[in-house]
Amino acid sequence: MLQQFLGPSPWGWIGAIHGLLGFILLVAFATSFEAIANLNPASIRRLRISTLVMSGVAFFTIIMGNWIYIGYRLPDNARAWLIKNAPYVHKLGMEFKEFIALFSLPLAVTAAYIVWTMGEDLIENKYLRYALAICVTLAFLYTTVAFGLGAAITKVKAVG
Repeated sequence: MLQQFLGPSPWGWIGAIHGLLGFILLVAFATSFEAIANLNPASIRRLRISTLVMSGVAFFTIIMGNWIYIGYRLPDNARAWLIKNAPYVHKLGMEFKEFIALFSLPLAVTAAYIVWTMGEDLIENKYLRYALAICVTLAFLYTTVAFGLGAAITKVKAVG
């Protein structure tokens, strides 16, 4: 049954893992937002964990995205089909998606660095909180755009 859902191509499994990691990344952002909004000594621990998860999952999501990109660029696969039949989907969607998604990793790592080095100083220093909130918000926005574009492009033409 799962094989019918993912398709006969091995790229379906890689794409499913990539999408699942993207979803986990969005959940980690939500957890970080909650901890930042209710910042107190107890939430610092949750924030440390969520920013580490954000950084690690962002890294592995990018790795899986690069892996599935191999299948996307194979001759007679999704890229060639999109360029021929829906060139704007490739130019505006895929080209934009593959670069904007990369911004989430350095922003997540920066957020983790701020939380792990500053710790409870975040409670007193509003500028550190602002910097942290900006990093998490931008990383969330970039990931959400990449996630949405990836889902839309897959609906037009999936890899495999």
